[in-house]
Amino acid sequence: MFMNLAPDDVKTAISILAFAVSLFSLYVTRINWIQSNRPVISAFVDEHSSGNMAATYNLIIANTGSRPAVNVQLHASQEKLSSLLDVNAESEKLDSISMIFSSQSKISLLRNGEELSTSFGATINNPSEKPWLCYGTEIEISISYQDLEGRKHKSKQPLKIYAREGFGGNVWVDPKV
Repeated sequence: MFMNLAPDDVKTAISILAFAVSLFSLYVTRINWIQSNRPVISAFVDEHSSGNMAATYNLIIANTGSRPAVNVQLHASQEKLSSLLDVNAESEKLDSISMIFSSQSKISLLRNGEELSTSFGATINNPSEKPWLCYGTEIEISISYQDLEGRKHKSKQPLKIYAREGFGGNVWVDPKV
């Protein structure tokens, strides 16, 4: 079958094949460029301060990607958010956490390399105070955002109430000078 082809036909076929491979390579390169040059948004709970009776927490939103993100919005159901709180926590505590996951708290622009924080509650070990968050609880949240060209991105990740420093249970104490 291929033996009956003229040399010019073979050259033409090879040229067409090379052109097709070049187009495919260009397509793959474009896809890889878009995936590597975009915002990557994550959220985590970080301990603000702690003592022997309570620890306060911040929720940090970070853009670790190479491009700015716009319209950053956290999403979680009321049921999931409620599971973060102690059963005896006041309803105002849930309201303050729910506000973070509402459209009113949408971040219009998060620059690449930027971290923003907001207060996220406390764990309390004092019987004279009302309880708030349950230490160690974890929920799955989703984060939706766009890049500057309007491409939409959505990711899911766990959000856990715990001290990141000493995540294994212990930390070394720096000597006092």
